[in-house]
Amino acid sequence: MKWGMPVMTRSRLFCNSSIIRQNLRQYGWIGILYTLALLFILSLQLFINGEGLREPVVLEGLFDLGMDIAVIVIPFPIITGLFLSRYLQSRGSSDLMHSLPLRRSHLLSSYMLSGLLLLLPPIWITSVVTMLVRPLEGNMYIYHGAEVWQWCLTLTVLTLFLFAFTVFVGICVGQTVLQGVVIIILLVLPAAILTFIDMHLSRYLYGYPDRMGSRTDTTDWAPMLRIVDMSYKPFSHTELWVYALLTAAFVSLSFVLYRKRHSEKASHAMAFTYFDPLFKAGVMLCSMLLALSYFGSIKQGTGWIIGSVIAGGIIGYIIVEMVLRKTWHILNRKLPLELTVYSILLGLLIYVPVSGLTGYETRVPASDKVTAVFAGGNYEDLMQRPYGAQNITPAEEADIYSKDPKYIEAVTALHRAIVIAKPDQKKGPWSEYSKTRNFTLVYRLESGRKLLRTYNVPILGYEPELKAVMEHEEYKRDRYLINRMNENIESFRLNHRNKTVVISDPQEVLEFTALLKREILNKSFEDEISDQREKASIQIVYKPDSSQFPQNSYTYNWNPSYKEMTAWLEQKGYADKLKVTAKDVVSAEMFRDIHHSAIPSRQLYNANSRLQLARDEKRSVIITDKTLLDDILLHQRKFTSQEGRYVMLIEYKSGNNDFVSLDEQEMTPALKALLP
Repeated sequence: MKWGMPVMTRSRLFCNSSIIRQNLRQYGWIGILYTLALLFILSLQLFINGEGLREPVVLEGLFDLGMDIAVIVIPFPIITGLFLSRYLQSRGSSDLMHSLPLRRSHLLSSYMLSGLLLLLPPIWITSVVTMLVRPLEGNMYIYHGAEVWQWCLTLTVLTLFLFAFTVFVGICVGQTVLQGVVIIILLVLPAAILTFIDMHLSRYLYGYPDRMGSRTDTTDWAPMLRIVDMSYKPFSHTELWVYALLTAAFVSLSFVLYRKRHSEKASHAMAFTYFDPLFKAGVMLCSMLLALSYFGSIKQGTGWIIGSVIAGGIIGYIIVEMVLRKTWHILNRKLPLELTVYSILLGLLIYVPVSGLTGYETRVPASDKVTAVFAGGNYEDLMQRPYGAQNITPAEEADIYSKDPKYIEAVTALHRAIVIAKPDQKKGPWSEYSKTRNFTLVYRLESGRKLLRTYNVPILGYEPELKAVMEHEEYKRDRYLINRMNENIESFRLNHRNKTVVISDPQEVLEFTALLKREILNKSFEDEISDQREKASIQIVYKPDSSQFPQNSYTYNWNPSYKEMTAWLEQKGYADKLKVTAKDVVSAEMFRDIHHSAIPSRQLYNANSRLQLARDEKRSVIITDKTLLDDILLHQRKFTSQEGRYVMLIEYKSGNNDFVSLDEQEMTPALKALLP
């Protein structure tokens, strides 16, 4: 008895060994399958993938190997949690287990320990096997104990998190099917909510930055999506600490809530009635945002906006009521009032952020309150770390901001002009680009905060403000990434049509680099908005051993306004090798771009539709004269939707076709005389 009492005390204090043995006998197949799956996806892949390798490959991390490990990491902990918490959802099992002479804390700790015994040994066994097979001859991969330890630690933390979260949700709900659905939704919900909110704000809040087309870190907020991404974006130590703390929080909350859970709540949707309002509001809000995002993308108008919000709210309320009551008979006297209250509160929650009450749309910081500023259309690109370049300093730290007081004043003046006039932010087709410029304005304020706005600014009417910004050196340095023109350049490739010239002589590379920088920094506002066609594209090729920029190349343009560069290229003989002349052209079909009203709206910006209209009206003419073709090539501009311009479809001997435009003053009398 003296030796037995302490054992019984420990058993009753922490868990029950009989329950653990029963769980291991009943669900041991999960641990076996998890072990086999991990061995296949890691240890076995070392030999399967290495068969075609002649030389050993150094691995930076074990997550780069083989299949996507998220396929294994996500389902097994969730399935284990669902099976082990099944006794909470079934009325018979719940009554049986809660009739045992055990405290609820003992019962829950027994089931949680059972889950750990099913899930953690497979990870540790796989890690040990992976370490043991390192020196084997068939293993063509080189890795160290640190990589194995990181793999083991990451999977251990994530497995514990998913299992603890599954058990926590199981305590809060009363149905296994609903538990599984809620788990999947909640693991993705943060990213979905952020995406819906971002779509809503960018559509209805003037100046809000539209991040939908860029890579953002919204997936980092959704555990399931973050785990899916870990094959190419490993978890940092900070993230693992966050997930470990969340695991401890879910375990603690599980014990607290389990003591208060009534056993008769088994088979109910929600085990705690005070979660019902939160559940209803959450489902209705998601439904409203989803309806608003869908209908807002296909139809505009106040009526459609209000109608979509109301319809989404009603559908969400009906769904959540049927789930909670487990029947479609949900009509009662309280339903209209409750639906109205929820709809009004959630409607205000959706409306207030995009209304004028917040002052978001008209807020322009005073110049003396700004410590640094950025203005340009490539902010998102500068903020993104190049793929696979974990050692590259982000542009945020490299400081792309300007502290020049004159530049700050110019940017704030442009910002004030925009918020006063509020130009239309609808983005036109590609042919309309010459009429607008996209600007992201980012201010660093004295308070340490950052203010960010994005606008599509029309050139017409904003010339003075745009000129002050776009002619400033700081704008051009960021816009054209001047810092990429450095000693790491190996050569320049100039391409025009099917002609290519390579500048690789070290001295010429230095001269051309200086020329390109100078031409860009000397560009005028008129050059910036010009629609003249470039004479060639300039591709920078970096040295193979360059570690500063992992991209192989970056492309600029040789513009007609670059007089000094043009003279240098002519002197070196490169210009003649790139020049496209009438000898390279078969013919050009010319017409005056008029009568737009005769073109269907859906084809208004289609150049072929305009050409076909001119042909039908006998207004087009084919040019084969070499002198006239040279005149067209000399003055050609980009094709735009501007009515009244002269448009040519040039057919090249290489087989390519291209639409170009000429202004009225660039048309020679000989060209005009050809038109009927």
